Amino acid sequence: MKKPTLLIIVLLITIASCNKIDTTKEVFNIIGPVEVTPYDPEYAKSVVQKIYIEEFTGHTCTYCPAGARELKAIMEDDATIIATAIHCTNLANPAKPPFDINYKTPMGDRICEDFKISGLPKATINRVAINANEWGVDRAKWRSTVESIARDNIRAGIQLQCKADTVKQEIEAFVAVSILKKLPNPVQLCLVLQQDNNISGQLDGGVYIMEYVHNHTLLTGFNGNYGTKLTPNGMVNEHVKYSATFKLSYENSFLYSNIPVIINNCSVVAYLLDEVTKEVVQVESFEFHR
Repeated sequence: MKKPTLLIIVLLITIASCNKIDTTKEVFNIIGPVEVTPYDPEYAKSVVQKIYIEEFTGHTCTYCPAGARELKAIMEDDATIIATAIHCTNLANPAKPPFDINYKTPMGDRICEDFKISGLPKATINRVAINANEWGVDRAKWRSTVESIARDNIRAGIQLQCKADTVKQEIEAFVAVSILKKLPNPVQLCLVLQQDNNISGQLDGGVYIMEYVHNHTLLTGFNGNYGTKLTPNGMVNEHVKYSATFKLSYENSFLYSNIPVIINNCSVVAYLLDEVTKEVVQVESFEFHR
């Protein structure tokens, strides 16, 4: 096999035009080229298939805390699960105290709409469709859905390292995606910033909780709602590693949010998406407090 050594320079303007990225609410840019090198066979042996759960929630959703507790229990039993909480629908609209904090994001609203989420709490699990028009899994089926996912079809591995400059209020993320098996469809790499320990009101079983802890809350995306391609057409080669560096300016909060960004409570999640099936091929996270 001929080993690819080509460096692909991905210009920001090209990425934006190809992926229709909305830059009005998110400040990001790739600060290095996408480097293409042979993958490390020893690293490939260590890769495990991780599961990505997007928990759709809202602070006036009285049943959502039960969903959060269920998700926490599942994650405690399975360390390979990575979760993002997306606050969406009218149940997440900011209102008078204790519901005055806005956890909604343009990215979360878009995902909620595209994946036809209603009737909170719901979750997408690796964004696998239930049927042609439904992705949201009911809370009672979260655990069984996770347990039904095959872990032996490992197609990619993601290595993620991040550093934050709290003076400049910037986060730099280095991502390496190793393709272990041939992928038939184009893919995109998406990075998001999320935050734990957000304390504000929540309706829980009809009871108003004044200081509820909202965890793994989506704050913003580094590179658009659904990420960016690693190659001009999105197709990647087997036994190749694609590496790139991304930068996010957070400036303490975002235009649409009144949540202060506390880096020690934040994590970055990187996931690889199949453009055709919309499924998550692999996911990885980096937590700043570790």
